[in-house]
Amino acid sequence: MQNQNQNVVWQALEYKHYEKNPGWYIALISISILVTGFFIIQKDIFAAITMVILTFFIIVFSRHTPKVVTIELNHKGIKFDNIFYPYKQIKYFWIVNNQNHKTVNFHTNTYINNTVILELEQQDPDVVRDHLLMYLPEHEQTHETMAQKIMHKLKF
Repeated sequence: MQNQNQNVVWQALEYKHYEKNPGWYIALISISILVTGFFIIQKDIFAAITMVILTFFIIVFSRHTPKVVTIELNHKGIKFDNIFYPYKQIKYFWIVNNQNHKTVNFHTNTYINNTVILELEQQDPDVVRDHLLMYLPEHEQTHETMAQKIMHKLKF
C-alpha cells in the first residue's frame, strides 16, 4: 500500500493517436462526397455545406498529433497538464487495461465532458489504482467507453 503523501507522476500522450494512411482519407472524402451529393439532390444546401465543413474539420483534427503531458495524482486531486480535477468533483474511476487501451477513466460531476480519460502508457495500473482507492471508489466497469470503441474502430 502506498503512503498518502506520495504522488504518482508520469508522462503520456494527451490522447491515443492513430496514424492514418491515404486510404483512410480517400474513404472519408468519398463518403463525404456521396452524402453531400445526396443533400444537394434533396435541395438541402444547408446540410450539404455543413457536411463539407464537418469533413474539413475531421481532416484537420485527424492530422493533429497529441503532445506529451505530465499527469500527477496527489492527495488533493488529479493534475493533467494545466488542468486540475479535485477529488470532490470525481464520482468514481475505473482502469481499462487491454490490447487496445491502457487508460484510467474518471466520471466527474460536470454536465459537459463528464468522462475524463487519461492514457497510462508505461505507468503501472496497479500503482495508479492503489493511489486512487485512497480517495475515490472504483467502478466495477472495467471496459473501454463506447467512444473509445468507436474511435478505435475508425482509427480516429
